Amino acid sequence: MMEFFSGRHDNGPSFCPHCGSIFTLPEINNITCSACAYHCKFEDLPSLVSITQSEQKPVPEWLEKEQKIKNVQGPARATVEETCPKCGNTEMEYYTLQMRSADEGQTVFYECKKCGTKSSVNN
Repeated sequence: MMEFFSGRHDNGPSFCPHCGSIFTLPEINNITCSACAYHCKFEDLPSLVSITQSEQKPVPEWLEKEQKIKNVQGPARATVEETCPKCGNTEMEYYTLQMRSADEGQTVFYECKKCGTKSSVNN
């Protein structure tokens, strides 16, 4: 399925119709091109029209298989020396996920190998 977007832009960069240079838009209505000295009023500039298109591509077969395996197995886990708050076992499995925005730390999920107690810590 191909999608199209067509939009009219009355804000954003404007270009000199005489030489093609980008205008530095002033606070007042009169505009003068710094490259060729062309001048006009802002409302006399043509509006820009953007047309974009995108097409959905099928998921590659290798990636689809990899995702199915991960969904069955769950996240990869490592073992760490961490004391279980419930049973006192000294080994827990853990894995991390990015649950918040990218500029924040990952969330660490712990699971006791002995009693199955689960906990998490935001890093």
